[in-house]
Amino acid sequence: MLKRSVEDLTKEADIIVIGDIKEVESRWNFWRTEVHTYSTVSVENYIKGTGSETLTIITEGGTVGDSGVWVEDTPVFTKNETVLVFLKKAGREFSVAGLVQGKYIVENEKVRDISDEKVSLKDFLRRVEDAIPPQDAATPVAQASPESPGFEMFFGILGVLAVRHGLSARRNVK
Repeated sequence: MLKRSVEDLTKEADIIVIGDIKEVESRWNFWRTEVHTYSTVSVENYIKGTGSETLTIITEGGTVGDSGVWVEDTPVFTKNETVLVFLKKAGREFSVAGLVQGKYIVENEKVRDISDEKVSLKDFLRRVEDAIPPQDAATPVAQASPESPGFEMFFGILGVLAVRHGLSARRNVK
């Protein structure tokens, strides 16, 4: 995986938050072909963007019953950890910008990345804030709606399934 700079992660992210992971739950998708993990974060502070007090982060992989799926470079969240995360909208949920590189653990006024490198939280936040364009600092994140990308993909897949199974309206073409 190509190393991403904090500045690149900041530009890619729709929102950047510091918060506590309150719940972590893995579930099969509708077709039971993939496992996704849903981590609920209680937001303490929005560094970029604005939004609700809790957010759901979706990641690939996880464990459901006796079945486990591990996906390389995907961040893993643990209940009760405090994190600083760079997030992108993904329908109703959020995904982590830069995958595992977009998750930092916050402990004792320091942030720690996946390589265990620790930096002062104050210095890290200054670097992030310097990379945020002025118009993005307090821009509200759009709420999920039927116009959101996740909904379009879902209904697009339903349409393909309907056509594949002969459920679509047929027209006579002359």
